[in-house]
Amino acid sequence: MLLAMASRLTNEVTDAAPDLLLGTARHRTMLFPRSRTTPRTARDFVAATLTEWGETSRLDDMRLCTSELVTNAVLHGAPVGQLVLVRVESLDKELRIEVHDSGKNRPTQRVPEESAVDGRGLLIVAATADGWGVKERTGPGKCVWAAFNHITEPQGATS
Repeated sequence: MLLAMASRLTNEVTDAAPDLLLGTARHRTMLFPRSRTTPRTARDFVAATLTEWGETSRLDDMRLCTSELVTNAVLHGAPVGQLVLVRVESLDKELRIEVHDSGKNRPTQRVPEESAVDGRGLLIVAATADGWGVKERTGPGKCVWAAFNHITEPQGATS
């Protein structure tokens, strides 16, 4: 059952951006178990991928958003025994983190009570990322994403 879910998630995510021309983007995808350690290992996966690609200008922001999105997927999205898929994508104009799970519920941004100890994840993502949203997936579940505009060096800037 676990392998079937893994292959469905992997096959479905390859269609994440069907309008891109070949060679205009890079991406890397990894499946994670639904466990309390998944947010940390997903952050590490995203950081390692972005570092390898030389995309570190917003690394801390992307790690934070990854943590929040994956935590939501683990706590509220992925049913027990299912997997969470994390995709890192570098497009021409933006970097994108996608978190896919097979849960039915769509996340909603809310304003928690001041004394609440949780419920701020999507507020953090909205304040940190340049954009975020939820999209349907082929098959079960949804994809929650956060996008970060590429930061380019001004012409003539030197280090």
